[in-house]
Amino acid sequence: MTCAVPSRPTGHERLRVDLIAVGLRMWLAREQPDMLPEALHDLADYCKSTLLPHLERDERWLHEAQGCTEGHLLAEAMRAEIRMMTGAIEELASTTEACEAMALTRVLHSFLAAHDHHEDLLRAAGPTS
Repeated sequence: MTCAVPSRPTGHERLRVDLIAVGLRMWLAREQPDMLPEALHDLADYCKSTLLPHLERDERWLHEAQGCTEGHLLAEAMRAEIRMMTGAIEELASTTEACEAMALTRVLHSFLAAHDHHEDLLRAAGPTS
């Protein structure tokens, strides 16, 4: 049986670049206590308004791909990645510390890179439709 993983653009590289840019603005504001809360808010807002909806779309895509025998375990692992990123976003939304926010930003960036690679592997599991 062949695997038909639906094809779609991921946009993960753009998300990673934007995430680092927003995180960097927050990091630079850490030395200015009056600007830090707004910068932290902007970072959390980016994650909630842009990254989280993207991950929800990925979750739906993975649900479709999960029926593929060849990619079932990888799809499950990727869904676990999404849960980890969602948890990191929730933590990021509640932190008031610049160092913690940067650490969570880096975690999200790393998971997005791995997630992108795993999507490539999942697509390679069989022909795309």
